[in-house]
Amino acid sequence: MKDKNDETLSNQPEEKKTEIDRRRFLGTAGAVAVGTLAGLSGGGAQLLAAGFQGGPRGNLGADPSNNSLRQKRTIVRVTIDIFSGRPNPVWILDEPLAKEVLRQIYAEPGVISPADQDRGVLGFRGLLLEIEGEDKLPWKIRLAGGFSKKESRGLEIAEQLIASLGRATVLPAHGEADRKAFEGLDLVTLVRQELNNVPLDGAAAPVDLSSPSSTVPVQKAANQVGGNNDVIYGWTTYNQGACLYEASGFNPSYWNASYVQPYNNCYNYATNRRTDTFAQPGRATGAGTTTMQCSTVANGAVSDQNLADPTCGASYLAPRDRMALVIWPGVDYHWYRRHNGTGNDEFWGHKPGSTAARNTDNSGRVIYNPETANRGGYTVFCGYYYSPSNVVIQ
Repeated sequence: MKDKNDETLSNQPEEKKTEIDRRRFLGTAGAVAVGTLAGLSGGGAQLLAAGFQGGPRGNLGADPSNNSLRQKRTIVRVTIDIFSGRPNPVWILDEPLAKEVLRQIYAEPGVISPADQDRGVLGFRGLLLEIEGEDKLPWKIRLAGGFSKKESRGLEIAEQLIASLGRATVLPAHGEADRKAFEGLDLVTLVRQELNNVPLDGAAAPVDLSSPSSTVPVQKAANQVGGNNDVIYGWTTYNQGACLYEASGFNPSYWNASYVQPYNNCYNYATNRRTDTFAQPGRATGAGTTTMQCSTVANGAVSDQNLADPTCGASYLAPRDRMALVIWPGVDYHWYRRHNGTGNDEFWGHKPGSTAARNTDNSGRVIYNPETANRGGYTVFCGYYYSPSNVVIQ
């Protein structure tokens, strides 16, 4: 596991940390793509070479010192920002389509919004475009996210990108370059359905994460517990039936740091274990799954030593975080974690995919009960679990 005070970042100034983060995103997440740059000029969306180079204006797939190649190539890497547990799907546009899409964006810049501006919901949050070879736009932008001034037009451009999926090799944004990761999942139909729910022409309300809705203040405490979890002032023990479990305060700032947020998902958050691997239930024990249903995802989590309620963890396994699992049938999974509050104001937090940790549902309400919260497409409630201290995830 990676420590919060990762030596790579701890001794760097803030501007250097930002640059390192960009390189890690493009190098680590981008390196899952396998193929050759030569194929990018052919028909259909092709794979980018495994050697992604870092930096917002660094050449994504070739030697950065080769200026002539940099000037000739226009590379656009598209991420469907849609999942919470599974890695998002990514693919590379062929160069003619990439140039045509950018031409349309240049003509109507009101169709895009900042990459870090998302609706904070479970489900589709837009298309993320990482751009190389063009200097007129930011290196990373969001399309069809519900915030742009010309969202209707942006949805038309998004449809062009989704249409190219049928000719693309789509890989997961994190983890191994598994060409079968989305086998059996009709991404084209799925995303087209989700596009119908995007608010038009900037109608979405930006999520203010500077002061999350919570009765529990985010505190700086001297008794920091561990370097790979968010516990800042210890925890409180509660009982649920015959089981005892622990709950800590709500500390989203830990997960929302630029060098943590993109690489950790809802499973990391719910088990309170930062790995920077976009952890998957069962991956550490060889029991991972791409079948999105309660039994298969739960089996993976139990294989990691999580416990299904009403199985209790012994006191020496504290802290035993209480979690809840929900499923978007056949599509994805999502986990929540219980936090302590004041009085009877206990609530639940979660982290949808690579987006920021929060304690609100799709309606913007604080989550007091994950069973009744607005979960979007994650309509199946699977049950409750405990994550004791001996759990290992990857």
